[in-house]
This record gives sequence, C-alpha cells and structure tokens, in this order.
Amino acid sequence: MTWNDAMLGPWKNDIGYLYVINELSGLPVALWTVGEASAEEKIQWTSIPSGEHPCFTSNRLRLVVEHYALVGSPIIYMENDLFFYGVMPVGPFCLAIGPAERNTESEETVQRYSEEHGLTEPLPNVKSDPETVSRYLKLIHYHFIGTATPREDIPIRADAMENWRPAGALEEYQLAQSENERGHKIGADFEQKVMQAVSSGDPELARTLMGGPAPDYRDIGEMFAETSKEREYLTVSMIALVTRAAVAGGASMEVAYELGDVYLKRIGEAVARGETLSTFTYDAIVEFAELVRRSKEAKSAVSYVDACKEYIENNLRKDIQVGDIAPAIGLSRTYLSRLFKQTEGITVQQYIQREKCRHAATLLTHSDYPISQIAQYFGFSS
Repeated sequence: MTWNDAMLGPWKNDIGYLYVINELSGLPVALWTVGEASAEEKIQWTSIPSGEHPCFTSNRLRLVVEHYALVGSPIIYMENDLFFYGVMPVGPFCLAIGPAERNTESEETVQRYSEEHGLTEPLPNVKSDPETVSRYLKLIHYHFIGTATPREDIPIRADAMENWRPAGALEEYQLAQSENERGHKIGADFEQKVMQAVSSGDPELARTLMGGPAPDYRDIGEMFAETSKEREYLTVSMIALVTRAAVAGGASMEVAYELGDVYLKRIGEAVARGETLSTFTYDAIVEFAELVRRSKEAKSAVSYVDACKEYIENNLRKDIQVGDIAPAIGLSRTYLSRLFKQTEGITVQQYIQREKCRHAATLLTHSDYPISQIAQYFGFSS
C-alpha cells in the first residue's frame, strides 16, 4: 500500500529509518496496523519491493506475530527451527524484521518457505542469528520508543513453548518418578562407566560394558510414550555423550564430531526406514573408544620419537647407538627402531648421521676449527 501523510500521521518520517535497517541487516521489514481501523486507516508496508511479506500472505503467521507484539516489548519469535522474526509494537502498528534464516546453506529451504507462505516470489536468502536480530530490535526500539532495551532482556519465544512451564512439568514428573520408584542413579552410573571407557581409549572395556547387563530404562524414567521413539532419543543422547568423551580423551575434536555426525545421519536413515537401533549404541561406543585408543597411540609414538631426538641432540658428539637410546627412554631397541622409521621415514642411525652432518656443516661455515678437528668432534673417521 502507498504511504501518504494522512495515513502515517506522526510516523511519516520513520519509513526512511526502516529502509536503513533493511539495508544494514539485509532482512525484510514489515509494518502494519493492528486492531480496529477503517480500510482507509489501515497501513501495510514492507521493504520488499514486490510488497509481499509472509506476515501479509499467511494469516496464521500474522496473527501469531501480532499476539507476541501485544506483549508490549521486543521479542524474537522462532517460527520453526530455521526461520525466525524480530517482533515489537510501534504505536498502533506491529513491526516485524525477518524472516531470518539460520543453520542451513540450502536455497531450497527458502524456496519452500516462500511457497508455504503463499509468496509469488522467493524471499531474499538472508542468514542471521537471534543475537544479531536482537541488536536491530534494540535500535528500532530506541528510535521509536526513545528508551534503550538491554539486548539480553529480549526473550526468545516459540509456539511449542508458549503454554509450557518447566517448573510445573518437573513437579508432575517427580511425583510420577516417586510413585513408580524410579531414579536416574543407575543410568547415570552406567553412562559414567561408558564415558570412562571411551575417554580412556579402552574398546575392550566398552565391549564388556555393552555386552553385559545394561540398566532397564523403564526403571529410570519415561521420556516418551512410544518405546521406539524413546530408544531413538536415548541413542542420539549417547552419541552426543561419547562424542564429547572422545574429545576429552584426546581424540581430534573435528574427527570425533564428524564421526558423531555420521552416526546421527545413519540413525535418521534407520528411523525413516523403520529399522531397529539396537546395535547402534554398541557399535558407536566401541568405535569412539577405538578412535581415542588410536589417538593416544599416535601421540605416544610422537612422544617417544621426540624423546629419542632429544637424547640424540644431547649426545650428538658421542658415538651414539640405537642400543644406547632405547633403554634410556624406556623402550626396546626393536620397537624404537620400528616406531622411529614409521614416524620419520628414516632409521634412527640415518637421523643421527644427518644431524651430525648438519652440525658439522654449521661449524665448517661459521667457525675457525679445522676439518680434522670437526670430524673428530662428531666421530667421523675421515
């Protein structure tokens, strides 16, 4: 709708400010009259050139956003896991900045969102986060209302949480736990043992734990009415726990999280096909323990090789033999020789010879020592 002075009244000079917010954030901005008003008095404006905005084409979304605007202060409204809005009242209007998209790189999600909300043209694909949108809400609030709103005071709301209060739900659940004589200690103790097996890199212990008697989760608590869904939740939770246990045990964070992602993706595929998840937890825990074990072995190998190099550096001007180094760093000669060759690509003796030559070359270049003395110094026969 076209803006004019009669329609805008005291707000007529603020449209330029909203365009600036749109340019700074890249996010669409929409403003419309809330409540009773004649057709001539109703305002509906958006920074989107086509004039289309999800709050104008989706009646449900519009009503929900207006509901949150009636709170009287800025909020972040999470429409779903990917799209959200900044919402606040401005005089007789409801103002929405968004939709902002997060956690995805797919243009298909924007296309699908636009179609679901009755738009004839796709929305601009703008990614953001609630904290950033909160900053723009703070700017808008200060401009229109004249007072600052602390960014941390801007709440996040979602339909699923609107009428749910955790305190009351907790009281009800605790009563059910007591009546059914259930408790989490057994499960927590078992989880701690599993995480210890993973973080210590002990796949055999992991196999023993997972192959032995496990807690009956019916004696622990109830998360979901459907057994299959409960099993899915427990499996996903355990993957998250052992991923972090593997990182704590010294595994590469990137590799551990990638392995976790692989398992989570496979779980999703199995659930979609109706397959059982009974072996997923077992396989994952053993695999994460193996990952930590390999990581510890690799670090141990590097540590022993470093100790070997340090011994050589400290005794470079002596007749060094592998048989002298191995007991000094707590290894057998055979194991040290194999470990060093695997890690460095050359034998210990070749490394000693190379270091002697490197130091001898430095003395030849930067000192007045004769060649014969340098050769004798490093144990060269000629």
